Formats: sequence, structure tokens, C-alpha cells
Amino acid sequence: MRTTTTLVVASVLSSALTAFFVTGFDRAAAARALPLLADLGPADALILSGKDELRVTNADGRLSWSDQPNGRAFSLGTVHVGRILNALLKSEKYATELAELSESRKVKNEEFERRYREMMEKAKGIDKDSPEFPAMREQFESFQKEYQQWSSTSESAGREMMARHYQGAYSDIREAVDVVADKRKIDLVMRFVPPSDKIEPGDDADVVRQLSARTFLRVPDSIDLTEDILTEMNLQAPKKD
Repeated sequence: MRTTTTLVVASVLSSALTAFFVTGFDRAAAARALPLLADLGPADALILSGKDELRVTNADGRLSWSDQPNGRAFSLGTVHVGRILNALLKSEKYATELAELSESRKVKNEEFERRYREMMEKAKGIDKDSPEFPAMREQFESFQKEYQQWSSTSESAGREMMARHYQGAYSDIREAVDVVADKRKIDLVMRFVPPSDKIEPGDDADVVRQLSARTFLRVPDSIDLTEDILTEMNLQAPKKD
């Protein structure tokens, strides 16, 4: 089969050369005599000459130049994770629990404020020499301890919830990335911030963090998967100006 293919190619080239010389170096005639080949091959490998000979092969549908797994060409995509993450955390899946926790904390805090006002009203007219003062002071100290414990527990619950939300949202994004990457046959997906995004005001550490998040100084729009991921997750996220 390969011998036959070689003979056909040689015949086509011979016809083209004949037309080239017969027509007095008529390049247009030579081009007409040489049909365009849609494909070359099949071939087991492509050998490129040079100081070190390079053998290029097909490894699982990817160009390979080495017998090592990393010696092959992988397709690349990018995703603006922060943009998707912000939109996802605002979705009903996560926003509902956050709203419930915020409402619960608000109600409890209002209860503490009410109790504090009642104690302050009760303490009016009681000075240090009053026999009621020790009991009132003990009540204030007990109240303060109770409030501090609740505040600490509430803050811990808030941090745990946010960590759980971020972990869940990040897992959701990864699942969507897998779906889109499989559809578009993309091997590597990197998180990035568009180089054109403005730097938000902040202290030195915050500005450096924003700069460090910009993985690329230049990146083609064609490899940005962000919109595809948003569509897959049924989310909407406005772009920054």
C-alpha cells in the first residue's frame, strides 16, 4: 500500500516537472498539472533532520517527539476562575444558606442588644456602695462572657460555612471544566486573570497579589473557556470594564 502511494506521488511529481519544462518554465501550467493533495500519509513517523535528528509521531492523537509522557504537544485552555466563582457564590445554592446564617446572627445580636439595654436601665441609680451593686456587676460580667462566647462561635460557624461554600463551588467549577474540556478536546486548563483587567485599589500586598494572579501577559481570546464554563453552569457574570 505504501509502495503504491509512493509510485502515485512520484508519477504526479513527474507530470508536474514535465509540464514545467515543456511550457518554457510556465509556472501556472505546472501548478495546474500538480493537483492539490488533501492529505499526506499515512506515515508511522516524520523524521526531521538537524544537529539532532527529531522523530515526530502520533501518540494518542497528539504530536510526540519523545518516548516520555511529557514529550508531546498538549492543547491549552484558560478560565477566569474568580469571575465564575463570584457568580456561583451568589447563586441560590450558596446564597440561601448565607442569608439564613446572616438573619440568624442578626436576630441573636438584636436579642443581646435588648438585654443589654434592659440591664442598663435596671442599673440606673445603683452606685458602688449599693448592696445591689455586686449582683448587678455579676450579671454584667455573665452577660459579657455569654456574648463573647456567642460571637466567637458565630464567627467560627461563618468561617466554616464560607470554607465549605468555596470548596463546593470550586468542585462545581472543576466538574464544568471537565465537561467543556472533554467536548473541545483540551488537555490542560489554567486559571488566569485577563491581563486587561484593571488593578483594584488596595495596599501593597493586595496590589502585588492582583498582579501575581495575572498568569499571562498576553493570551489569545480563542483559548479562553470562561464563557463556555458559564454557559455549562447556567451562570451569568458581567465582565469588568
